Amino acid sequence: MSLLGQMKLQAQQAQEEKSNQSKLSADSLALRNAKLKEVFNYWREFSELIRVIEPEFAHVISLPSIGDLSGLRVTEPFAEYRYRLLSNETFSDEISHVSLFYFYKAPQVFKFERELGIAQRIKDVLWRYGIVHTAEDVKNEHARVAAVSFNIPWQVKGSILVTVLSDAEALHFSLKNIAKLGEMELEMPFEQVDATFLDELSKLLLGQDNFFWKLAKF
Repeated sequence: MSLLGQMKLQAQQAQEEKSNQSKLSADSLALRNAKLKEVFNYWREFSELIRVIEPEFAHVISLPSIGDLSGLRVTEPFAEYRYRLLSNETFSDEISHVSLFYFYKAPQVFKFERELGIAQRIKDVLWRYGIVHTAEDVKNEHARVAAVSFNIPWQVKGSILVTVLSDAEALHFSLKNIAKLGEMELEMPFEQVDATFLDELSKLLLGQDNFFWKLAKF
């Protein structure tokens, strides 16, 4: 057998061994499903309580180049989970992800005009963080656009998305606008996504004292 032929055979064997090692066992898949349902059940109850309490968010959220949002409340939480889609209308019995959505809200609204250069920077900030707003062009006496008029309700939408890692005993967390503007990714082994972890993550969301960052793994 030629050298390349030998190397191809070795590569194939290495790939097969790696694949066999990485595939999750049936027990691990069952554990993953159970863990995702545990996360969903926690957030479902959390959401029901938040809708009743609408707790205050004690911190300020700053919109760069716009202003500070204070006196916010945590409102409109919604938890859901989805099964993995096998085909157009067929789902497996494996959960693909769990989501939690929520808002930080207050009744105030930012209303102002900015000249074009500054207005574009403000638009970039609003789109980057998913801030709902309206922006209307303001024309001068020559019918040319000279500025932009903004209307920005004090509301920041946040989310936590938990997805599976196909061949690992871990879950992937995508955090968006949780306690502050921005996105963050982390992965957690199944056994470490427990009630304590979910409590500390939820405290972070609510703006309460927590030690979530000591638990998180990046």
